[in-house]
This record gives sequence, structure tokens and C-alpha cells, in this order.
Amino acid sequence: MQDDFDLHEWKDTIRTKIQEQSLTGRQASTRVIEFLRSNIYPKLNDDELNTFTIDIADHLDLTVPAYRLPESSDEELDEEVLPRQLTTSLDDLTYDIIDDMFDGSVMAPNPDDSNMQIQDDEDLSSWKIRTKSRYGNINLRLDSEASSPWERIKVLDDKFIDDKNTYIDNKAQALKDGL
Repeated sequence: MQDDFDLHEWKDTIRTKIQEQSLTGRQASTRVIEFLRSNIYPKLNDDELNTFTIDIADHLDLTVPAYRLPESSDEELDEEVLPRQLTTSLDDLTYDIIDDMFDGSVMAPNPDDSNMQIQDDEDLSSWKIRTKSRYGNINLRLDSEASSPWERIKVLDDKFIDDKNTYIDNKAQALKDGL
């Protein structure tokens, strides 16, 4: 080992090099945009750029600019299409909605951090009765394109969310304590 080696100086030098190589969120997004503008956009025609923009917006869960969307035909406007997200009350939730949005099956959250698979009207009725008995006619957000099957139905009720978070915290504490 070197006689004049200063561990603290070496540590500071390493820390400085790491900070120089790190990016802030703004710096990272600026570099990505610069790359897209110089290397990707010039290679796309208008239709391909629209498709690219729509795919990126969907990936980031953003609203696609209307001018990028393809024009709809009159036939498409006649069809009743459910939105990607739907907010509804527990009483108004039907199995027809689940069937239309989720192809007949979805995981519904419970306050004990478990989920119940809803595959038919009987499953839905059972989950609604148990949930309503504790929380009343709560609001729900349904998201047909949620990244996780466990996030497709989200309960929008503070008491439900508090109960679920308390259960999760207690479970984590029990695991930490070795129970």
C-alpha cells in the first residue's frame, strides 16, 4: 500500500466521479428528447410518427394528442366502446362491465391485501356484499390497461385504503419481528 495514500481523499474522488456520471431527471429527459429528435424522428414518416407517439403515450399512461389519433369512421362511432378507465360505484358495477373491460375475469382487492378473482356474476356478488358490509357503496376505478392484474380495480375509499395499509404495515412488522 502506498505510504501517502489518503483514504478520505480517495473516497471523495470516487464520490465526485459518481456524481459527474449521474443524471437528474431533467437531464435524462433532455438527453432522450435530443436523441429522439436527431436519430428517430427524421426516419419516420407522418403515419409512423403518429403510431410512435400513440405507443409512447400509452406506455407512459398519458393522453395522446388528438391530432395524432387516426380519424374515426362513422361506423366506429356507432359502437359503444367502454373507456380505458371507468369510475363507478360498487352498486353500479355489474358483471357485464367486467366482462366487457376485462374479458370476463379480473382480480378485485380486499382490505387484507389479498384479492378475489371475479369470473362470474356470483363471484362479483359475493365480493360486493363483503365489501359493502364494511365500507358501504364505495367508488371504484377500473383500468383495463393497468400494468398489473392486481391494479385493474382500485378502491377509491379512504377507510378501505387505510385498512389495507394498516394490514400491510402489521404484516411487515410481524415478518420483521420474526413471527
